[in-house]
Amino acid sequence: MNGDLSFTVDERAALVRVTGRGMWSAERTATHFNTLDKALQCMRRQRGGARVLVDLREAAVQTAQTAEVMKQWTARIYRDVDRVAVVCATALLALQIKHSAQVPDLATFLQVEPAQAWVLADKAASTSAQPVARRA
Repeated sequence: MNGDLSFTVDERAALVRVTGRGMWSAERTATHFNTLDKALQCMRRQRGGARVLVDLREAAVQTAQTAEVMKQWTARIYRDVDRVAVVCATALLALQIKHSAQVPDLATFLQVEPAQAWVLADKAASTSAQPVARRA
């Protein structure tokens, strides 16, 4: 599988930015989430919760094995205080993410700007950024 998963931590915005391209092996996915877990723990200690913007506009729908790894790891690393916005290019990928990701406060979007506005907004505040779909 010729894909890539990476992330950066934007300290000024208090935001973790994840980028996924192509298809990922189950092993690469597990390695990514293991490293991401450490960054989320650090952000929670500093800020009380993690805000994550996931850009999957160049990602493919993943294999069932990779989706299962995502399900296991997201259930392990995300907490109720975290908020995750995922940008997907296709409805099929968004559907896979909604079914695989075990994130209490997750929304999928078609564009980066409304996703970023939503993920950075106070949970209690209303915002004009409307997700395509939300699980909360």
